[in-house]
Amino acid sequence: MKRKSSDVPGSNAADEILTQLRRQNRLLKMGMLLALSVPATLLLMGARDTKAKASFAEIDVGRINIVSEDGAKSMVLAARGLLPGPVVNGEVVTSDRGDKPGMVFYNGVGDEVGGLIYEGRLDKNGKPAGGVHLSMDRFGGDQQVAMHHYEGGGFMETGLSVFDRGMEKDYGPIYEQYLKAPAGAEKDALLARWKAAGGRQTTRLFVGRTRGESSALILADATGNPRIMMTVTPQGEASLDFMDDQGNVIQSLPEKTDAAK
Repeated sequence: MKRKSSDVPGSNAADEILTQLRRQNRLLKMGMLLALSVPATLLLMGARDTKAKASFAEIDVGRINIVSEDGAKSMVLAARGLLPGPVVNGEVVTSDRGDKPGMVFYNGVGDEVGGLIYEGRLDKNGKPAGGVHLSMDRFGGDQQVAMHHYEGGGFMETGLSVFDRGMEKDYGPIYEQYLKAPAGAEKDALLARWKAAGGRQTTRLFVGRTRGESSALILADATGNPRIMMTVTPQGEASLDFMDDQGNVIQSLPEKTDAAK
């Protein structure tokens, strides 16, 4: 005669323990699933919420692209070697930025409209070489205004400059041809065409400290020839000079006496 399970001593207690363990196991699994799903949900919500505000005490980053809602760049801040190339008329053009760090600004059509670059090193003789350059560009062209400080080779210049330059669409393609052309008559002709198309930058105004250590105000014509110079030397000598297109002084104030000539 077979015995019923209920007849086995302690069988009811064993069944109850097994049932409790199964119930606890289900609760444990549900708890783990909930614990994992909540952070994942919050993470996904944060990834989708591009307008969420974050606060950091400190952040290390190589480059930051500040973009508008459509993804177009408004400004770029970059470490050394990470600045993007200049964009004019929707195309990246040749630049001599090298590996300088800085920031770049863009207009509503995506073209560069100015920026800040800087550099500072010691040359082979242990003397400083570098500077800072903050520029503002014309629409469809290159810089028109710049604040700058340069030093190197024993000289230093600091000031504000206003420039004249043509439109990139007119001189840019010529310059690209010039860079690719071999040395010779063709390259020289392309350089002349580039200048005639407005590629040559001419300084129309300079205010600042010259390489000769004088403070100066210089006004130039459309070809870049200085016509009026107001200067004060380091020794305190002040003068106002008027010049012709060859750089010859045609009048000077105060007028020089015969003893000073």
